[in-house]
Amino acid sequence: MVQAVARAEPSLRGDRVALALLSGKAPLWSVVAANTAAQRAGVQLGMTKAQVAEFCGVEVRHRSEAQEKAAHAALLDVAWSISPRVEDTAADTIVLDLEGLFSLLGSDEEIARVLMERVMSIGVIPNIAIASNIETAILAARGFSGIAILPAGEEAARLGKLPVRTLSSDTEILETLDRWGIETLRALAELPVLQLSERLGQCGVLLHELACGSRLRALVLAQMSLTFEEEMELDESGSSSSTVS
Repeated sequence: MVQAVARAEPSLRGDRVALALLSGKAPLWSVVAANTAAQRAGVQLGMTKAQVAEFCGVEVRHRSEAQEKAAHAALLDVAWSISPRVEDTAADTIVLDLEGLFSLLGSDEEIARVLMERVMSIGVIPNIAIASNIETAILAARGFSGIAILPAGEEAARLGKLPVRTLSSDTEILETLDRWGIETLRALAELPVLQLSERLGQCGVLLHELACGSRLRALVLAQMSLTFEEEMELDESGSSSSTVS
């Protein structure tokens, strides 16, 4: 959400710019997203507009679903410029199949560099991960900044450094793992899978596979759109303009 707004307003980009986004209906606006600089300044999710306005040097904007949609569409276009096999995984996550591309684009490092340059050219700063299976690549991209390349056989060792919250946003599961003293994926991977199954059911088995980097699944291919639409909100009244090509 933050990058979609900053993409449309270049002056908001950069690590030193503190940016918080509001959402909701007036007068009950509250913070729904904040970048690292804003969080360091003390901004927390759920704060009211009046509370966040008290922070000196924090830029405040309203969340723009139109800008998020446009940024995501642009990311998909970049992905298809690299590979014909693309999965539209989530609003903030896209997966590319790199099989067969090495003779055209070079090594993993070279492919990651090209992808980084193309994504940054559309005003987005990505985290990119390359791994031998889909779920490992997704976890690495969500957990590591910049470019991360995980060689086959080293998935568990590399993922082990990440906090367990990288795996799930389920508060109940995270609280359970916290009570057990499980803070990292390495600690979770070291637990007996039978114990996890008994306590957490199939969800525990899945989390164990993810922590070990052994979860396998097929790519769910996205369909390439024949049109591209970018919409920009002009004011808070809801009026907007759009261009379609």
